[in-house]
Amino acid sequence: MSIKVKEITTYLENLYPLSLAEDYDNVGLLIGYEDKIVNKILITLDITTDTVKYAIDNNIDLIISHHPIIFKSIKKIDKKNYITSMIYDLIKNDINVYALHTNYDINDNGMNDILATKLNLKEISVLLQNKIESLYKLIVYVPVDYAEEVSSALFRAGAGHIGNYDMCSFNLRGKGTFRPLEGSNPFIGNKNIMESVDEIRIETIVREKDLKQVINALLKTHPYEEPAYDIIKLENKIYKGIGRIGILEKTVKAKDVANELKEKLNLNFVAIIGDTERQIRKVAIVGGAGGDLIHIAKNKGCDLIITGDVKHHVAIEALEDDIVVLDATHFGLEQVFIEHIKTLLNNSFNSLDIHTIYTKQPYNFI
Repeated sequence: MSIKVKEITTYLENLYPLSLAEDYDNVGLLIGYEDKIVNKILITLDITTDTVKYAIDNNIDLIISHHPIIFKSIKKIDKKNYITSMIYDLIKNDINVYALHTNYDINDNGMNDILATKLNLKEISVLLQNKIESLYKLIVYVPVDYAEEVSSALFRAGAGHIGNYDMCSFNLRGKGTFRPLEGSNPFIGNKNIMESVDEIRIETIVREKDLKQVINALLKTHPYEEPAYDIIKLENKIYKGIGRIGILEKTVKAKDVANELKEKLNLNFVAIIGDTERQIRKVAIVGGAGGDLIHIAKNKGCDLIITGDVKHHVAIEALEDDIVVLDATHFGLEQVFIEHIKTLLNNSFNSLDIHTIYTKQPYNFI
């Protein structure tokens, strides 16, 4: 079965909407075209010259990276700069490039949730809420015999999600009336004669990112020529954001958290800023570079924050704020992206040949 780039990117964007990315970010399909057939995918954290060489040598059709290859403005594509040289080679070899960055970090079951789960954190919540997703109520009237089929189609398209529950709806039986006019092609009844039909009123909730595909599923499945449905924008919303906060199963020392982190993420080292003997129960975690969120973690009662790329002056401030910081490096934390995306794609597109490449930690420690 032929799979196009668009099918893969649509699947990923349903999980991690592009609208959740930070304003400074550059995510989505960065190089290529949506109708290209994909047989081989390469998943990586960073696109480097070694990554591009591997992709060319192995006839890769699509590279999925966490960090976008195009981040700053580019005025020309030539072979004089390593970034533009890679872009030149990728285009020349018809290799598409797709980036999942801060939209993956922010959304549910993304970077920070994966990290929090690996540490067995409980009562997980968002560290900094900075993204809002609107919600809609969908109301549709369906003949009784077709209600289950229509509601199942709505759920498959993404309707009915409330927190940790799905397939949520309210159903009420009643009478629907209508009269087919000239030019109509009624599923039930005859032209110019009023009909009364036993119907089910289905109410369900729809996230903004799912609204279009849910409506398409409704129109495709509903038996009526002109289905009656309402879409109502709700005041209640879903709040998402950067980082996670959670509670450890038991109080442990900061150095024990560091050792567990090293083991779970297969790290050679973790830098500890603060008292290694400090008793830790409430933990914040921010994949990548989260030094600017240390004070927020402290204000929310965290004993410790795990992140990367902590600068000297930020470390000094953390010591003054009396919060322990574990710097596992940007690379060390975010490498979980590779296996997670591979698992998601394998479960949904089992005909794809999926490769992974782990770029090297850019730092050497002696």
